[in-house]
Amino acid sequence: MPEIRAVIFDCYSTLIDIRTDENKEEVFHYLSLYLQYYGVKTDAGKLKSSLVREKEQYLQSTKVAYPEIDIEVIFTNILKNEGLNNPFLAESCCKLLRTLSRERFQLFEDSIPVLEQMKKSGYPLAVVSDAQKVFCMQEGETLGITPFFNHTIMSTHLGFRKPDSRLFTIACTLLEMPPAEVVYIGNDLETDVKGAQGTGMKAILLDRERRIKNPEPKPDFHAADLWQAWEWIKGNS
Repeated sequence: MPEIRAVIFDCYSTLIDIRTDENKEEVFHYLSLYLQYYGVKTDAGKLKSSLVREKEQYLQSTKVAYPEIDIEVIFTNILKNEGLNNPFLAESCCKLLRTLSRERFQLFEDSIPVLEQMKKSGYPLAVVSDAQKVFCMQEGETLGITPFFNHTIMSTHLGFRKPDSRLFTIACTLLEMPPAEVVYIGNDLETDVKGAQGTGMKAILLDRERRIKNPEPKPDFHAADLWQAWEWIKGNS
């Protein structure tokens, strides 16, 4: 088995412990009040319906196997339908939606210590995440993990999500590493393990709550935390 020479991470629920709920009543209530200051005559129900409709229309229009929705584009279209062409307003709506829907937002305790150990040991690091570019990078900077990574690849930059192998291939290319010498760490069997292994990478399933029994597809290693993942990587490097 080729030695591991680089590590790629999933972001949310792997490094960042986050929980969001966009169905809370106050989310679209306050968003609609905010838009009224810009002359948009809407209410919470209408705004939420517009968001759902725009997402559905986009998904119906694309032929990508694993399409990604860019929430900033969605809000841009909603505002254009109201006669507004205001990129700043579309961006601020995305960030306000995120802020209002966030219920938990923090790093896992092992995230920074393990990243420090990997960086100190000379491993090139990258992120491949199904994430919204309008707020993902800033969230990483806020929590202090962005400087650890040589590259960050987000699905909204490309229009498709994991397990599309192109996301993983792009990351390996940017790291200048063959997939066989790269390991991916993520918490989802379908998107992370299937996607990484389908690209020729090794895959570590991060199962912090130890809930997954007999995982399929079978990961190269099944870890309960990042420390276990790191020990396995060192043993295969």
